[in-house]
Parts: sequence; C-alpha cells; structure tokens
Amino acid sequence: MSDFPVTIWPEGKVVNMNDKGTLLAQLKSSGYGIKSSCGGCASCGDCKVVITAGDENLNEPSFEEKQLIGNVFHITKERLACQTNITGPVTIDITAHLDVMQPKKATTVRRTRDEASEIVVKRKEASLEKRANKTPRQGGGNKPKAFNFNEEDQAVKDAELKEELENRYKNKK
Repeated sequence: MSDFPVTIWPEGKVVNMNDKGTLLAQLKSSGYGIKSSCGGCASCGDCKVVITAGDENLNEPSFEEKQLIGNVFHITKERLACQTNITGPVTIDITAHLDVMQPKKATTVRRTRDEASEIVVKRKEASLEKRANKTPRQGGGNKPKAFNFNEEDQAVKDAELKEELENRYKNKK
C-alpha cells in the first residue's frame, strides 16, 4: 500500500491518498464534503469530480459508471468519485462540491424578554387585523342538506306531473 499525492483544486492543497478505497471515501476521510446521496453505489451521479491531470493513474470506468454518466470521460474529464480508485498522482477539481463543504450559518437569534414580548404583540395585532379585513367565504363551504324522501308525496307529485304532461299533449293536438 503506497501513498500518492492528490492535488485538490480550487484550493491547490495536496493530500496523500492510498490505493485502498475509493476516491469518495478518501476525500471524505480527508475532510472534504463530497455530495453523494446513494452512499457510493453509482446510482445518483452526485459525486462527479473533474480529473484535470493524471487520468492514466485511475482505474477504468466501471460498467455502473458508464451506465450513469456515459462513456464521455475523454471529453468531459468527469468521473464518479465513488467508483474511482487511485493508482498514482492525480489532480482533481471539486469546485462543484464547494457548497457542501461550507459550514451552515446559525439561524438562532438571541433576544431579550422585552424584544420577544414586543414581537409577540405585533404578531397578534397583525393576525387580528388580517382577520378583520378577511372577506367572507363565497359559498362552497356548506354541506348539502339531507334529502327527505317521502313515497306518498312523491306518488302525488308523479300523478300531478303526469296529468300536466297529458294536458299539454292534448292541447298540442
């Protein structure tokens, strides 16, 4: 097991990596945040890195890698870090993963008790004002009334309707 220098751009930092394990695993153990949602199974394509020099010191692209990103390595110089093993000095560019490496800013705001109570009062006033200015609903919110069905009433209505239709028919003739 021998160590090889790997130059990581855009920093220009040189890290020694060995030929055991994938480039993704070694970058993560060196403190670089490389995005990978599949966990190194070559099914997401998130861990693409650009090989700027030393591409002859990498293993051949695996079948899974070719299925995912195609056989365009010679044009784009992109490889999946989860499928790439190092066998010599290499220079890689991880600019696409810089947003993953940035620490997230804290969103907690410390306020005094007076500031907090003032904010609560303002929010309550805004809520009350919003309710006061709210237009009433325009229908559609009521459930339909239950249909009362009475067979006797229906029979009477049917007879009346039948008689009316017969009268109309007689008047047309």
